Amino acid sequence: MLAVRYYRLLKRSFGMKDIHLFAGANSAQGFCSHYQYLAMDSFKRVYILKGGPGTGKSTIIKEVARQIHFPLEKYHCTADAKSLDGLYIPALQVSILDGTAPHTIDPRLPGAVQQTVDLGSCWDYKALAARRQQIQELTTEISELYQIAYRWLAVAAGLADLVQELERHRDVEVQAQDCLAKILPIIPEKPQGIKRKAFASGLTSKGIVSFLPGLKAKSSIGLTGGNRAFNSQVLGEIARALKLRQIPAIYLYCGFQPKYLEHIYIPGEFALFSSHPPHVVWTADVTFGPDYRGPSELEAQSLFYMDKAVNNIAAAAKLHAELEACYNPHMNYQLVAELRKRIADEIADLNP
Repeated sequence: MLAVRYYRLLKRSFGMKDIHLFAGANSAQGFCSHYQYLAMDSFKRVYILKGGPGTGKSTIIKEVARQIHFPLEKYHCTADAKSLDGLYIPALQVSILDGTAPHTIDPRLPGAVQQTVDLGSCWDYKALAARRQQIQELTTEISELYQIAYRWLAVAAGLADLVQELERHRDVEVQAQDCLAKILPIIPEKPQGIKRKAFASGLTSKGIVSFLPGLKAKSSIGLTGGNRAFNSQVLGEIARALKLRQIPAIYLYCGFQPKYLEHIYIPGEFALFSSHPPHVVWTADVTFGPDYRGPSELEAQSLFYMDKAVNNIAAAAKLHAELEACYNPHMNYQLVAELRKRIADEIADLNP
């Protein structure tokens, strides 16, 4: 009940809007998933959608989201940012997510917390079996295109890492302590929430998509002038301090190189952003470090290879649309709608 009142107050008093993020990333290490943070055992209920492409998973998530009147966290597809792969309702501690590859999630506490929703029960398996060769060929081609994209990203990451080596910073602890001195007085003692990991930006079929501008907070601090590695070290020091104080936050990592922490966000309350290529530069209440100087030659080369990766992801997205078209005619969408209604009704019953 306390959490419900808290999120209602945020939406009414501060106009808090839905948060948009990614739970997965097309990275230099391949596909990186934080979808496990949408299926946590501590949640009251988790709906894990299973089914092939074009079976209605994203539509279910979008339709359920329209019926919820609390602030939401919406998690977008890394291939097509217009599609949703996940939804979290903080006030109710309920989530819905696509649990299929490449972000496969299975229940850990089946029935007690996580529930599997099988959209395979809504398709004509005989008709799909007749299109087996076409489905298999498209699936193989898509996989190969992603593997090529990840190789281009690995090249881009090698150049980016070289930049980090050439621009070593030694005042990490000093910078972190300066930030902490500004941060701690403006963070509520006991903010609502659960510690999680996600991505604020990602490489999609349309290029780099960033949801940073939509992460609104009462107070924000920008860390500028440092490179990705330095900023990540500073944020890491701050993250440790927040964890020691048991302050829950969403830790947002670099979608391109997930080993780097980029931003720390307490929804509606506080945001600590870092700024470096390829991310946009924004304004914050307080900034540390010099203004962004623009990309170096090595960074420009890194972005060039990232563009090559995006071209392959875009080609894979086109084939994925063909794969969805294989499934669409053989789905009973009336049954899908009934599953969606069941989920929406069960969530409504949890709303006090």
